[in-house]
Amino acid sequence: MTNQEIRGAIVGMLLGDGFITKDYSFRITHSESQKEYLFFKTRILQMVQNQSLVPYQINNSGYPGWKVDSRVTPLYKMLKRKVYVNGKKTITEHLLSWLTPLGIAIWFMDDGSSSFKKKNGKIHAVETTLNTYMSKEQNEIIVNYFLETWGLKWGLNRDGDSYRLRMGTNEARKLVKLVEPFVIDSMKYKINKLLI
Repeated sequence: MTNQEIRGAIVGMLLGDGFITKDYSFRITHSESQKEYLFFKTRILQMVQNQSLVPYQINNSGYPGWKVDSRVTPLYKMLKRKVYVNGKKTITEHLLSWLTPLGIAIWFMDDGSSSFKKKNGKIHAVETTLNTYMSKEQNEIIVNYFLETWGLKWGLNRDGDSYRLRMGTNEARKLVKLVEPFVIDSMKYKINKLLI
């Protein structure tokens, strides 16, 4: 894996469920059912300065889970400064420009979902969402990025005080073509509805 691919994957993790601690360690936590996925991410994190990382079991709010913490690296220090503005994760065009298909796949495995839309009891479409739960302005930056860089059209879906991204069946099938080679077996359920 090239340095660009590693960096793109790290950005995908950061946009999804990963975060950088106050001490500049990259931390990932997943449930027991996503243990394989956490180990997959750990193998990528280990490529940053050849770190030897060992995931460990945790009590995740009463449920068994897994966690991994990286060592501090210049990359994580730089990302912490760029991404966390006043302690809040902030999307910029520059950050998104680092994404690779692997990074997008990781982001979707973290925050994506698909569900069947039914009419008169029959499936007529698949709705796909990227659950960003950010402001309208932040989501518009993401929408523009996907359209300009990958030719993928997301729409905005309001959910309370925040927004998430939504696309229909045809656009989502284009997204799946981009990410499917990188979606690990245990996370295929995220895209299976679009492979029918």
